[in-house]
Amino acid sequence: MTADRDLHPLEKTLLAYLEEHGASTDREIIENSELPEEGSYRRAVEWLLSRGLVIEVSREEQESVQLGPLGISSLKVGVTPELAILRRLAHGAGTLQEIQEDATFDRGRWGSGFGALLRSGLVRKDGDLVHLEADAEDNPYGKLWDQVYRVLEDGGEIDLGSLSDEIAAIVRERSPKRGRDRAEFVVVTLITRTVAVTDEGLEALKRARETVTIGAITPGVLADGEWRNAAFRRYSLDMPPSQIHTGRLHPYRQFLDTVRKRFVALGFTEMRGSLAESEFWNNDALFMPQFHPARDIHDVYYLEEGCSVPPPPSHLEESVAAAHENGGDTGGRGWGYSFSLRQSLQAIMRSQGTALSARTLASDPEIPGKYFGIARCFRYDQVDSTHLPDFFQVEGIVLGEGINLRHLMGLLAMFASEIAGASDYKFLPGYFPFTEPSVEMHIHHPVLGWVEGGGAGLFRPEVRLPLGIDVPVIAWGLGLDRMAMLAMGLDDIRDLVTPDLSRLRTMRVRPDSLLKGGGE
Repeated sequence: MTADRDLHPLEKTLLAYLEEHGASTDREIIENSELPEEGSYRRAVEWLLSRGLVIEVSREEQESVQLGPLGISSLKVGVTPELAILRRLAHGAGTLQEIQEDATFDRGRWGSGFGALLRSGLVRKDGDLVHLEADAEDNPYGKLWDQVYRVLEDGGEIDLGSLSDEIAAIVRERSPKRGRDRAEFVVVTLITRTVAVTDEGLEALKRARETVTIGAITPGVLADGEWRNAAFRRYSLDMPPSQIHTGRLHPYRQFLDTVRKRFVALGFTEMRGSLAESEFWNNDALFMPQFHPARDIHDVYYLEEGCSVPPPPSHLEESVAAAHENGGDTGGRGWGYSFSLRQSLQAIMRSQGTALSARTLASDPEIPGKYFGIARCFRYDQVDSTHLPDFFQVEGIVLGEGINLRHLMGLLAMFASEIAGASDYKFLPGYFPFTEPSVEMHIHHPVLGWVEGGGAGLFRPEVRLPLGIDVPVIAWGLGLDRMAMLAMGLDDIRDLVTPDLSRLRTMRVRPDSLLKGGGE
């Protein structure tokens, strides 16, 4: 055991408190002892625990539930989106569009609530109509309101363990570990620890009281001769020093910058664009029909009324509309429906980097030419080890006479090996409304197995010709997040956006060797 002259003043204060009061909880000590603040207590107790002068008697964990920002907004209007939809459908079937016209919640919250009800089987969709399949009040969301919202009307918190398993599961699902500014609930884990002084600790305290200990030599100590009859607290050279963390770029940012430099070095021109996009450039110009399921509220984030994106030139609107309705001058038959110019101007969050390619093709690009873009995209998705609701794509096009699928496959193979560092990859036939033929690239992750890396293909005439391009165009949109996982040696995509600074500091990224894969 370390000699008692090594006791820090904070350690002495804590030992004295435990000697007088016996076993105590962290909170009792912080509130009642003479330690200056909580940080001082935390340091002192960890020192003493590591030296066996204090022991941990017990530890209890309790999870409590508080309302998050979305929960507070629901409480203010007196209903959740799910409960409001169920009550509305109790009076007869309706459409999601009708529900979303209600200003109680924005389109996104109505859509999320509707999606939750569909997954739970409480409502059924038949074409455009939505039917109620359960009691409007006696259901999990009615119980959630009674057991959680009503209890928290006056603020405070409730014990998660007091809720039924069904309601507790909903609360956990809606209490994300990140992005709490959009959380319905916040689950807080409170750890109650009880510590007590050991016999060795009491003996060390007794000896320390009998000895004058000096921790620092000052002019005053030397002048009055106090040092002659005192013991000096010795240096512990085996104690790790405080870490000094210098500022540096985020590891994922370093990866993105390295990818950008590689494309520029290959002679590509970078494409840039706004995160907010119109349906015209995000979907219509890419020959995605306006009834395509990818446009459903559960896949695309719609912006609130009042948000807008400048409309495209009228001649482009007309040529794209004609391609959708009857093929126009493309030689195709189109989709055979009445194109809505109003819907094409709807503002959304960009859901695919291919919107950049569409804008580039319509802006008189160089022929031959090659372009790339690193695009942040947004889609509704369940977060797991390979999915995030916002992600980065590396988008690219090469256009010119003689460009064909063989060129595309060669580029994809280079991306898989040099950007992701994949030693094993494969290509499978795919389907996208805007390319034909289409291909999917899959890369093999040592932990997760085969992971889809993205899609590619040759733009169809229905995409090229309305935008004024009459030469072949190869295009790709690859998931940079997943490629970064492989290149940086990660097996969970959430590590790329973790707020845990200690985790980020362990990610060693050397840009000069990053694209060889495997992390550093």
